[in-house]
Amino acid sequence: MAPRRQVRMTPEEAQRIRAQDAAGRLDHADPEVRRVIEDANRTSVRAHVYGRDAASRGGIRFSFLVTIGSALLFIAGLALHFLLPPL
Repeated sequence: MAPRRQVRMTPEEAQRIRAQDAAGRLDHADPEVRRVIEDANRTSVRAHVYGRDAASRGGIRFSFLVTIGSALLFIAGLALHFLLPPL
């Protein structure tokens, strides 16, 4: 059996699949259909949580890196304060 190729669906495709599922037009007995429905649900949740496009995901990454950098700078300053002798 050949390995499955990972194909990412767009959030718009995922919404259409979820709408078809909510309307009862999809057969849940077929394992491939269930897999596509699960992928659509996963894609919709990711789009909702992380943003719909790469630019919004990049903004989240940037803010995460700034937060980590600020925390490291604060810890370094605190350590430096305690390591230096008092004046």
